[in-house]
Amino acid sequence: MGTMAITSSGFAPLPAQPPKNWPTNLVWPAGGAFNATKNYTISDADAQQIFAWIATNYNETLIGGAAPPVTKPATAYFLAWLQGFMNATTDSVQKQQTDPAVVPPPISIA
Repeated sequence: MGTMAITSSGFAPLPAQPPKNWPTNLVWPAGGAFNATKNYTISDADAQQIFAWIATNYNETLIGGAAPPVTKPATAYFLAWLQGFMNATTDSVQKQQTDPAVVPPPISIA
């Protein structure tokens, strides 16, 4: 049995006004901070299953073009997983924060 901790730190308090695309059904926590730590307790068997999932889903990243079989330290798998999570989140935010293109009116040729 082990513990995984995810921590955010060093962020300034949130501004008074919400950012673009803040959902209207949630109150913006003005002045709040999202610096925190969340601990997850994971069994050894579950950790091994998570490891297998990471190795499968981030295989190309972990191999990095080297000739297999490739040896990596155990922490490299968790770091690849966390980096992948951050990359996917950043990509999703960039897509959400993009204004859709304005469709021009139809062309009329007389």
